[in-house]
Amino acid sequence: MKIKTNLFLLVFFIGFLPMPALSQAVTFPSSQLQSKALELSGSELNWPILFKLATHNTVTNEFSLAPDNVQQLRNFSRVTLTIDRARTRINELIEGGASIFAKEQLQVSNTLMASYLNEVKTGNIDQATLLAEQIKPEVIKLDSVLTANRLVDVQAQLDSKDGEVDKRKGLLGSWEDAIVGDLFKETDGLQTYEDSYASMAFVDGSNIIVNPNTVAVIRKSRIDKLDESSDTEVTLVEGGLLAKLSAAGKDKGNFILRTGGATSDLNTINFLAEVEDSRAKLTNYDGEAMITANDLTITIRKNEGTIVEQGQDPLPPIQLLPAPDLVWAKADTIIYTDQIIYTFASVPDAVEYHIQYSTSPNFDGEVRDITLTNTSINIQDLPLGTSFIQVQAVDKLGLKGPYSKTTRVIRNIDNKPPPLFITSAPNGIIFTTGTQITLTGISEPDASISINGEQQTVRLDGSFTTTIPTSGVDQSISINATDDSGNETVRQVRIIKLTEEVLFNLVFQGASQGTSITVDNNPVTISGKAYPELEVLVENNGISKLIRTDSIGRWGITLPLQGSSLKISFKDLASGDISLSKTFNLLTN
Repeated sequence: MKIKTNLFLLVFFIGFLPMPALSQAVTFPSSQLQSKALELSGSELNWPILFKLATHNTVTNEFSLAPDNVQQLRNFSRVTLTIDRARTRINELIEGGASIFAKEQLQVSNTLMASYLNEVKTGNIDQATLLAEQIKPEVIKLDSVLTANRLVDVQAQLDSKDGEVDKRKGLLGSWEDAIVGDLFKETDGLQTYEDSYASMAFVDGSNIIVNPNTVAVIRKSRIDKLDESSDTEVTLVEGGLLAKLSAAGKDKGNFILRTGGATSDLNTINFLAEVEDSRAKLTNYDGEAMITANDLTITIRKNEGTIVEQGQDPLPPIQLLPAPDLVWAKADTIIYTDQIIYTFASVPDAVEYHIQYSTSPNFDGEVRDITLTNTSINIQDLPLGTSFIQVQAVDKLGLKGPYSKTTRVIRNIDNKPPPLFITSAPNGIIFTTGTQITLTGISEPDASISINGEQQTVRLDGSFTTTIPTSGVDQSISINATDDSGNETVRQVRIIKLTEEVLFNLVFQGASQGTSITVDNNPVTISGKAYPELEVLVENNGISKLIRTDSIGRWGITLPLQGSSLKISFKDLASGDISLSKTFNLLTN
């Protein structure tokens, strides 16, 4: 059951997929509606979405998709994949007893899935995407609920290991190779060696990460079926371990950690214990823990620690050193080699620093440890993909402070820039008469989007929307799409605030302009300079003429003026919307 859960989480959070090619417009006959839905979005069932996005030519009975719609469908294939895997996982959990042990949570997942399918049937891609984002955590929650309710008799389980790890059944058993998935009952032991780690999970969701050269024994691990509270007791014989209690374990459970002559009653999510000879170093990073030794009890709170010598009272609570500040512009860093210079700020009173890096965000697999006295190190042999790095300061007593923010280092060889479509400005120009405009676009779901350097929120389907105030008459903005490998696509958009002063600064040949237009000689030539990507609509005496501005905004027309009025309007070429209009009175000499 646990192995399936890990595989499911791995599938959901995998971060590296092949980069799609830049999308092109697509035209196809109506007979291919379902096959195109399968090709572009990953499922024939998505044809209503394709139908809604496409333009239908009723004469040829063909459908056409603009490049941004093609990209939107390709991005939606990730949603399709997520839903297919969620549906498969739900069926597996039903076979595992979810309809009995997790009935209410199963109903939540099934209701969301039904709502998603209904939105697909109506072609509502935005709402379907939002529901897909809700389904994934609910299925994970379903898995968790089922595990907690069904496996009440399972005390603890070896969740993961790195390197050589042994187990011992009972106090008198012999040490033998431990396998991921092994179950541990009361009095069972776990042992790690040089450069090896292990993670053990408990029924209430708590776990312990066992450091190298460590021996730990489970003294008690029980679950109360009436109130679902846990009762866990672990003895650290030697070495070190990090106890990470779940919210349920912290609030409802009883977790006791014994280290030499000290007993620690934990009400915390993060607690580190290290034993060497007759000396125990205890550090707490959250909540509080009551430490009892030599009939004296003290409480260490968040970011406090203590030292306990065998047969002696625990030292009064000691404030831990703060986490080192990182010398990084951002938490994510893209590299294209197998090494990186990792630098951080020094911490006063620190005697050394402890660095961990791992391919696991929880630092419970493939962990490497480095101890140094300076504040910079060249970390080498980083694998392709994602690695995580963190650092903590160590004081003169050997107590380790909280870890720094985790740095995510992504090593990749991809060099293909992500697609970037500005759907609200396909021609690169936005005309407005208001104080702000709405900018919309679409890229890859994993791309980082910034507008004039300001980060934007990207939805699961790769789309983004933001509001930009208009400053001045003519301004330019830069939209950047950057993928996880550092490849970048840049688009420039010009925002023009249309004004009568610019648009209606007209030149007349054959007529003179004051408050009205006086026609001296017909026909009359009218010209002006506005902006490119505009159309000028001239209306006089029931006759309409449409003129497109040139590449620098110039336009002109010659026509006989008759009647009593002349109306000139300016239209956005892309949208066809009329921005400004003005009517002139006509006078004849």
